[in-house]
Amino acid sequence: MSKATVKKLHWRSKVQESFVPLGGGSGELGLAIGGGADYGEFPFVTAAPGGGATVGDIILEIGGTPVLGMTLGDVRGVLNSCPHPIRIKTVSPGSSLCKDLRLYLSKCFTPGSMDSQLQQLIRENLYLRAVPCTTHTHATTCSQYRY
Repeated sequence: MSKATVKKLHWRSKVQESFVPLGGGSGELGLAIGGGADYGEFPFVTAAPGGGATVGDIILEIGGTPVLGMTLGDVRGVLNSCPHPIRIKTVSPGSSLCKDLRLYLSKCFTPGSMDSQLQQLIRENLYLRAVPCTTHTHATTCSQYRY
């Protein structure tokens, strides 16, 4: 079979599930994370001294909660609130799914496809967690606006 006939596997087929152990006697998590929507990136593994994850991998879920589109603080909050050992889903970054959140959101996908659904999930997380909500009071009415 030639290289031209080999179909490239979708990133979804490369998702890995693992468990994050507590660090040796210290009781700390065996995982450090970086990125987050506040940095325009997907959350990713920056250190995994306890094993269970690979440095550089994009974190898709923590304890069953999708974390794409969350700020770094929110991702850390999810990580710290899960019972131990923590189950995470990760994927190695590649050409179709790199660490750049803005690049992924700018791509056009077929409506209803896995990537299109993931974009929608990311936008919902961004809207819920990263978009400020302010209350404006007027002389005659009180309204809430979301920007």
